[in-house]
Amino acid sequence: MSRFVLDASVALCWFFPGQKTPYTEAVLNQVAGGDEAIVPGIWPLEMVNSLLVAARHKAIAPAQFDEFITDLKDLPIAIDLGGVSRAYSSIVRLCRQFQLSSFDATYLDLALIEGIPLASLDKNLRAAAKASGVELRRP
Repeated sequence: MSRFVLDASVALCWFFPGQKTPYTEAVLNQVAGGDEAIVPGIWPLEMVNSLLVAARHKAIAPAQFDEFITDLKDLPIAIDLGGVSRAYSSIVRLCRQFQLSSFDATYLDLALIEGIPLASLDKNLRAAAKASGVELRRP
């Protein structure tokens, strides 16, 4: 069993068949198999917002939205609420250093604080993780 930071870019693919990849499916199987995924406090908001946008654009049906929300709540994912307290310090430094959004920097910050790998599809975030010495989660 291992721990890693889970970016929304990976988790959102689980709900959209056209976006699933072997990597995203492997990460889902790892979570389902007992590996501990940890996410920053913004993750639930990012996930819900993305699903709401998909529902508004009719990419998913209302019933699918409700099912996806239930599935999200049932996933064994730990939410770290401490990142908000680092918004004006380490997170803003990472934003400036790597030209990341505050949202992406929150994932990198959590991986650095916890000393654990990061699972992400975001190219800029992956590059910043590599430059920071953060291991990228392998499938």
